[in-house]
Amino acid sequence: MELKRYQQKTLEVLTKFFQDARLIGAKRAFENNQDAEGYERPYSPLPNFEDVPYICLRLPTGGGKTLIGVKSIQIAAENFLEQEFPFVLWMMPTDAIRQQTQEVLKDSKKFYRKILYDAFNDRVNIFDVTDFKNLRPYDLWRRLNICVATFQSFRVDQKTQESRKVYQADEQLGTCFEKIPRQDYFIKDDKKRYESFVNLLAYLRPLMIIDEAHNYKTNLSLEVMKILRPSAVIELTATPIKNPNVLVKVTAEELASESMIKMPVIVGAVTASPEKTLDLAIQKRKLLEEVAASENENEYEYIRPITLYQAENVKGEYNVDYVKKYLIETAKIPAEQVAVATGEIRGLEGENLFSRDCPIRHVITVQALKEGWDCHFASIFCSLADTYSAKDAEQLLGRVLRMPYATKRKSPLLNKAYAFLLGNSWEETLGRLEKNLIDMGFERREVKKFLGKQQTLTFTRTFEFETEEPPDISKLYNFQLQMKVDVAKIDGGCKVTLKDVTEDDIEEIDALKHKVFKTPRDRANFIKAVNIRQKNAADNSPSARDVEFAIPQLCLNLDGEVISNFDSEDFLPDDWSLTGTGDYDLDISKGENDVTFIKISSVNDSLKVRYFIDNDEGLLAGKTNWTQEELITFFVRGFTNTRVTDEDFKTFSNRAVSRLINEKEISLEELVRRRIHIKNLIHRKVNGLIENAKEKFFKANLDAKSFTVDKNIKFVFDNNYYPIRKPYEGRTEFNKHFYPIVEDLNSEETLCATLIDTNENVETWIRNIEREPDYSFHLPTHKDNFYPDFVVKLKNGTYAAIEYKGSHLFTSDDSKEKRRIGEIWANSSGGRCKFLMALKHDERGRTLETQLREFFLL
Repeated sequence: MELKRYQQKTLEVLTKFFQDARLIGAKRAFENNQDAEGYERPYSPLPNFEDVPYICLRLPTGGGKTLIGVKSIQIAAENFLEQEFPFVLWMMPTDAIRQQTQEVLKDSKKFYRKILYDAFNDRVNIFDVTDFKNLRPYDLWRRLNICVATFQSFRVDQKTQESRKVYQADEQLGTCFEKIPRQDYFIKDDKKRYESFVNLLAYLRPLMIIDEAHNYKTNLSLEVMKILRPSAVIELTATPIKNPNVLVKVTAEELASESMIKMPVIVGAVTASPEKTLDLAIQKRKLLEEVAASENENEYEYIRPITLYQAENVKGEYNVDYVKKYLIETAKIPAEQVAVATGEIRGLEGENLFSRDCPIRHVITVQALKEGWDCHFASIFCSLADTYSAKDAEQLLGRVLRMPYATKRKSPLLNKAYAFLLGNSWEETLGRLEKNLIDMGFERREVKKFLGKQQTLTFTRTFEFETEEPPDISKLYNFQLQMKVDVAKIDGGCKVTLKDVTEDDIEEIDALKHKVFKTPRDRANFIKAVNIRQKNAADNSPSARDVEFAIPQLCLNLDGEVISNFDSEDFLPDDWSLTGTGDYDLDISKGENDVTFIKISSVNDSLKVRYFIDNDEGLLAGKTNWTQEELITFFVRGFTNTRVTDEDFKTFSNRAVSRLINEKEISLEELVRRRIHIKNLIHRKVNGLIENAKEKFFKANLDAKSFTVDKNIKFVFDNNYYPIRKPYEGRTEFNKHFYPIVEDLNSEETLCATLIDTNENVETWIRNIEREPDYSFHLPTHKDNFYPDFVVKLKNGTYAAIEYKGSHLFTSDDSKEKRRIGEIWANSSGGRCKFLMALKHDERGRTLETQLREFFLL
């Protein structure tokens, strides 16, 4: 499974955070690595455990929090805990979700299980908090253990059945406690015994993953953490209300760009009539199924659109029975296509909703999440519930946002979610829906962008065109849309007028145009009229008008072969080898001990280590009589680089280990006990040698002969997606920006952008966004990519890249490398490209305004 870009970014930041936390402490590591626009706050440590990393990953609904949680385990184990097999407590908000999560993690058909088994060499034990009695010492030091629980399972007052079990001593855990000395923090049961699951967890210092973290009560969760003594805490949530330590923030726009969710959400109607609300939802589903049928060519494309109905509870007028009766008796929908999923009725049990043979197209429920209901075929949300069911509406709406197979469809109708709501007013009901989306992790500006309202017109009210034959309006499923179409006979044909239509209306007609319009010419006239109206839309930015912004791309020139798609690995010399470096020294001192269970704190920038167990006789000592060959094989696992073969890596590792044994007099047994730490040292050493070789080769070959700009190879900006993280909200209005919104600018960047926007020779420009290689223009460096701050298209057809630098950064090695590669790009373009590294005042004393004015002279 390939990770999405935002998932890769999240895991990369998390990895670097844990690496830094291992050496400089969680607080400084958080400050150095936080990538969460809008959540810049001082790090707030976990009370009583200030040295324990305590962070939150913010991902909107549909972002794959479970996948991130699964991948986080190996990252934390290798980069901070330095344990081969950590103990994990996976905390969920409710018992129903606890059971569902456990089943998903254990399901051999799900990719989560494969990820875990691949990462931990098939040694994985996943169990519910009520099933801990089967644990044995071998499981603790030779398996990854994931215990799925809720905070309520560990209630201090011990009122729940689970909490009584976890605090009560159990003789079946006796063998696990044989080598564990009694600790001051152990809690004794009513018989003064301490061999309980809670005490075992407290001794093991579990990695704690908290899903849906915004649901927890602070006092209870903190009290439980104090008892369980976690080694690290990772929170996953769409709305991080209580935890200020948001390390990474992912936006809904990022999810939409990766086809993870359907966007926008089209509010098809808000009506005061339950019958009309249901009718409109039924009509829309019929349309979507017809459109989907033309795309269901294979099993990976097959979808069967499903409507999810939120009924009122049993005491409400519009309850489950009302909705079911209306669908079957009034709308004449076959009974086998309707399923009910509530606490009492489990109509989806045993059904494979993804199967072509499954007839279900309508699902009625009240609180779908509590039933573990989930199917990406759901596209329509129809709610008859009252305003007091907002939380359930939020959960149910989230179910229709997920994109099947995380792949966009050909028809735009299938890439959207739809909502039909019972309400007395647009303003009140849409306000409730907006709040639902915000509670799901959408930002207010994203809600405005992604919430499509049928009453907001993007076309003129009078939409006219001519046809040869009268269109067959009865082929439209939407009865309201039928009433918007007026057909009048004229000489030679018909005059068709569409009244008060929306963009969604037009897409519906377009989807059925072969049924509605009888001749190819009539269909062409309709499409032509649509294109004319779209050009007159409110958004008049170049991107909305389909103006192309394609800038010449820098290519690598290898002995006459032009390579456009290359990365920093191409800067390694062909004859380079890892063993050829001859550098096998690892930065390790003889005095260090095993770091399997340690408490790390930063004291005067030095590393302070305290040991919790004796590794020679401790519970987790494990087998230490490995051969050197077995140890080297262990080091190879997890290292991936196309330029380093397994054999080359093994040879390097073998020589490094032999040096530790022979020159630093560290025994093989000690190295085996410290294998996680040594493995990390070797991987970092190898990566460092690779980086040094790339930098040396890159600098030695940094001339125009190594690169070229081919006129036929260009980077094309996506007209439909601009990967903005935070919009510019300053006072300056920009008139020439390629996209309708601008990425955030500081005061000096705003001045630079203003001078670009007002220059008479500039046609359009883009505030370039870094770390977005698929959507932003970039140039190579020996480490990664360089993203100039501004990309400009001039009126004479030339292109410019501008990087703004503070004076104190202008002479840094990083800036020198960026300036040099920018100049090479410009010099290799044959006059089609220009590059400027601008300063507030340059070395000639010119102001920023003068620099740009002279730079833009045609």
